[in-house]
Amino acid sequence: MSTPRSHAWSVLLLMAALLIATACRRDPRCATCGMKIDPASPWVSYVTIDGKEQAFDTPNCALTAWRKAKSRVGGARFHEYYSQELKPVGELRFVRGSDVAGPMGPDVVPVAAGTAGRFARDHNGAPPQTAEDVVQGEAP
Repeated sequence: MSTPRSHAWSVLLLMAALLIATACRRDPRCATCGMKIDPASPWVSYVTIDGKEQAFDTPNCALTAWRKAKSRVGGARFHEYYSQELKPVGELRFVRGSDVAGPMGPDVVPVAAGTAGRFARDHNGAPPQTAEDVVQGEAP
């Protein structure tokens, strides 16, 4: 037979277990550099590696992971610089060396293919490249 006292202990134990489980939850972190990922950041990028979409804090980290993954990449999405919309990698070009800094300093900037040349000129960047060219070339 259950007493009010044993019921109270059961409730307290359940609450303690829930608090511990909640306290142990970790914020998502970039697989490349370990920085916390802010899903609302205009720099957060996504690459599908081995069938699982992974989040990265910057395009530079995403492209570094892509380079290390080699052929296991199934797609990628980046925030386009001007619109801040997530776009598939095929619609974008990437500009290195511009005067636009990301959360960790200089970064590779994803820009819509049609405006990437103008962005590179306006922001003193290198000529735009596809993601594949960036991945196959030097480290970003």
